[in-house]
Amino acid sequence: MSAAPRYPREIGCAGLRMSARDYAELGELPDRTELIDGVVVMSPSPARAHNELLAEILFQLKAFARGNAGIRVFPETDLYLKANSVYRPDLAAYRAGRLPPVIERLTLPPDLIVEVLSPATKALDLITKRDDYEAFGVAEYWAADPVNGAIRCWRRQGAALAEMPAQGGSLASDALPGFVLDLAALARIVRG
Repeated sequence: MSAAPRYPREIGCAGLRMSARDYAELGELPDRTELIDGVVVMSPSPARAHNELLAEILFQLKAFARGNAGIRVFPETDLYLKANSVYRPDLAAYRAGRLPPVIERLTLPPDLIVEVLSPATKALDLITKRDDYEAFGVAEYWAADPVNGAIRCWRRQGAALAEMPAQGGSLASDALPGFVLDLAALARIVRG
């Protein structure tokens, strides 16, 4: 048997098939990757509007968490959904008491996941990931569009995530009671 590593780092790993366990053993990678149905998928670097929208949502969510002890917010952190799928949502948040103080990796369904859409991965985020987050038990899923600043919101109703329209200048989270996202701040970013 060869002593060579099964997944040599120097050739990259995009397109390789592996389990979530194999993926975890790779450690930190230089590229932004996710494991989707057993295949390593590389995502392109986000555009300016994507990053600014994400930063604003993170800023608002972290400000809320600072005033509400125990809420945990994880930007760009691997989430292990099943044996062959590891996603890296833009943001994952948990209510107080849902996670132990020290965790090795995220394996529990978040209360809120936020994805900022990119042209290359829009269908993946709006269909595949939404379906997988639903099956995993995520309580609430938001998809922010950097083209127009609109937010699509899905909330758990029984076993399913149902889309709820975001209307007006704010979006209140059901999964994180008390958190209200200022949509006007997102619109200002999009307008430049």
